[in-house]
Amino acid sequence: MPLPVVRATSKSEIIKRIQELVPLGSPEPQDSQVLASLTQLTSDLIQAYQAEEQLQEDPFTDVWGRTIHLYKSAVCNKVRSKVVLVTGGEGCVGSELVKKLVELGARQVVSVDKARCASLYESRPIKVQKQAIALYAADVRNYHALKYIFETEKPDIVFHLAAQRLPGLAEIQIRETVSTAICGTQHIIQLCEKYGVQQCIFSSTGKAARYFTAEVYAASKKLCEWQLAQAAQKSNVTYGMVRFTHMLNNSSVCQQISDKVQQGKIINIHTPHRYITAQNINEALHLLLNALVVSQPKKLKFLTVRNLGWPTETLEIALYKILESGKKLPIYFQGLLPGYEEPCFLGQFNWNKPTETNLLINALENSQLEASGDMMIAELANFSSEVLDKHLAIIQILIDNLSLPENHIKYGLKTAIKEITDSIFSQTSPQALLKILKWGTNPKQLLSEGTSIECHQDIVELVVKGLYGRLTQNCLLSTYQNTYEFEDLVNLLKTIPSIKQEVTYLNAVLQYNWCVLSSVVSIPPPAFTVSV
Repeated sequence: MPLPVVRATSKSEIIKRIQELVPLGSPEPQDSQVLASLTQLTSDLIQAYQAEEQLQEDPFTDVWGRTIHLYKSAVCNKVRSKVVLVTGGEGCVGSELVKKLVELGARQVVSVDKARCASLYESRPIKVQKQAIALYAADVRNYHALKYIFETEKPDIVFHLAAQRLPGLAEIQIRETVSTAICGTQHIIQLCEKYGVQQCIFSSTGKAARYFTAEVYAASKKLCEWQLAQAAQKSNVTYGMVRFTHMLNNSSVCQQISDKVQQGKIINIHTPHRYITAQNINEALHLLLNALVVSQPKKLKFLTVRNLGWPTETLEIALYKILESGKKLPIYFQGLLPGYEEPCFLGQFNWNKPTETNLLINALENSQLEASGDMMIAELANFSSEVLDKHLAIIQILIDNLSLPENHIKYGLKTAIKEITDSIFSQTSPQALLKILKWGTNPKQLLSEGTSIECHQDIVELVVKGLYGRLTQNCLLSTYQNTYEFEDLVNLLKTIPSIKQEVTYLNAVLQYNWCVLSSVVSIPPPAFTVSV
């Protein structure tokens, strides 16, 4: 029998009851009474969603039906009679890209994937030829294996897709994830240069739009982007890039929920109010192929889907799949896992143009609407190549030292992201930095999200340090409608001890601004103390 529970009717009440039965961070419940109560609460929650006209269709119906323009004629001209190499060619996107390239007229498509790789150290990987497709079992971390393939096949175009795709697994397999991303990308760049490849397109993630991240998956992809951007500036190879979001055709979230439903087991969900922005595989293929057309020499341009629709709640996905199955199954909230913990920093987006906000492009990445209207095209913010080179060398040492715990690599990754981002902010106008701070630390918004400024401390520290010694009165007045707003920001920043010196500086700017205002109009400045 279920535990005695007073029936709740609203979604928020039911979710609260579920969390009271199984608090966040608890192990999967086994007690039969708890499971029975969770099953009843889940049924109640389904009814509450239905009462609000939800769960009537697949939450991803719109995503499945979306498409974006393909410059088919221009792409055909690029790939016709060419040899095209695809790393990660046996993955979800890679395998479909291989087939599409054959369809578009490529003379030979070379698929490189570690899926059937017997050994990381095999220097002469076995080739299996299937009509116009050559399949090689090779790991991108193995330079000699890749060199053999480039030397044998002499590709004209390269699509570099090979990577760890699961953020959670990346936190466990740190060395493999980081070496695949950073060493693999460096190998591809070196071989593209050596063998005269015409174009190289890289697949990244929208998570790399974060100014700062300590998550292994996102951070390793972010470093790869900088590697490609650096190479593009001094290379005869034309580099391009795309940023994907959650790939619906290969969704680990949907698959995990579907498996639990099929097995009749309790379904674990991270937390309530967690959302997924998704895209389908045809959008991904068109982005990759269109990148061949829009890429330009000497600069790294990247493409994203313009209209990603409304984010979809993971809880809604689970409830829909339960309802569709006709089964009575319980859910519970397990809490956030490593790789999925970082909250969204709203200063990442340009709120001067809220209707044009794209979740995969940050406010410092110069972006514009691509001619078809279906895609956004953007460039990375300027960064220091010297700082990048320094940290790539350090990370390589950490990877090579097998006696070191893998967390040392993660720390090295975090340090690299922090210092390279610092180099970006040092080149960013103080006006732009102040806007990022204003958008990202709005107290009302933080409260509505159930977060605090401490949740974004790493980013806030970097932005505030970027402002140090550079803030003018004109900059301040152009960003804040009144000085009281800036005063609120300074007081909020005082809660972060690590930026005491910088906040003292901002406080001094604030006091000076009050003095200027007081000399113009009869407004007495409030009482301040310089100490923080």
